[in-house]
Amino acid sequence: MFKSLSLASYNWKVLLKSLVYQALLLAFVLASAMTLFGDLVDRLVEIFNKNHIQEFISQTISSIVAGDFDSNAFTQQLSQLISDIQQSISSLRLPWGGATMSYVLFAVILVMYRLFVSLADVVVDCQLDEFMTSNANRPFIWFFFKKQGRTWKFSLLQAAITLPLDLLIVFGCVGFYVLFLIAFNWWTIIPVAIIGVLFYIIRVTTFSLCLPAVACENIGVAKAFKKGFIALINRFWHVFWKVAIVLVMIVVFNVLSLTLIRNGWVSTLVSTVPSFILFYYLKCVCIIEYFRAENRPFFHKRVDVEGTDRHNLLLEKQALKAQRSEQREER
Repeated sequence: MFKSLSLASYNWKVLLKSLVYQALLLAFVLASAMTLFGDLVDRLVEIFNKNHIQEFISQTISSIVAGDFDSNAFTQQLSQLISDIQQSISSLRLPWGGATMSYVLFAVILVMYRLFVSLADVVVDCQLDEFMTSNANRPFIWFFFKKQGRTWKFSLLQAAITLPLDLLIVFGCVGFYVLFLIAFNWWTIIPVAIIGVLFYIIRVTTFSLCLPAVACENIGVAKAFKKGFIALINRFWHVFWKVAIVLVMIVVFNVLSLTLIRNGWVSTLVSTVPSFILFYYLKCVCIIEYFRAENRPFFHKRVDVEGTDRHNLLLEKQALKAQRSEQREER
């Protein structure tokens, strides 16, 4: 994983630009929600605070860590919390006529946000690919507009495949807990959480080399997905344990922020920024594994090699600088 760290550190500007893009996107989504729904957002925040949702999550995590988690009490509290939230939402005056439509709109906003966040994925991997092959990197914005067609195809295909799988993991774990483990003791929720994280790691690993294939290969997006699956066959376990380490770190950051920080906005900030950084590092891990699967040589740090694009760019800059110096002397 050292080369992945090296690649990530030498391309820190790519990380910074992708973070700015995602921050702007999040601000746009929040501003749009406030504009479209008006006072409804404030009412929903009031419902969130009134029902002490964050406190419930924090107390549940603390009880699991302390070893005094009570499955029956947790089930009763969760049922009561869901009932209170449903009553609070049903009492709202919604301009579209009912609570069901609000759930639909909320789901649509989440799907669209995830779709737009993934638009930066192809751009990031294209910049990493260029750095690894030629030790050069063109501007982020250049790739962003040039790869729009490919980016949208990838984002839509990825969403169509992974969203149902993610929902299946979530509802499968909840159903497993409710149907089979509700009668067990305090440790009940722990195996469910472990199973959920494990299945998510497997899901991420399964599609981990598809994005590098889309960015690196001049073939259709669907064919690139297939090529990514094929490349993963011989390197599944190499990718799996690295993906597992990164995702477990993300889970730890989120759990700590929910447990230790009471302010909701601060907790969101503390958990979101490290998560974005670790997901960027995960992209570096996956693209290096793809290069290894394809037996391609690559750069993971800046090297001045004669004949590379970076070397040629440096020569052009030196020549331009020398030319400007001569012009100044003549004046």
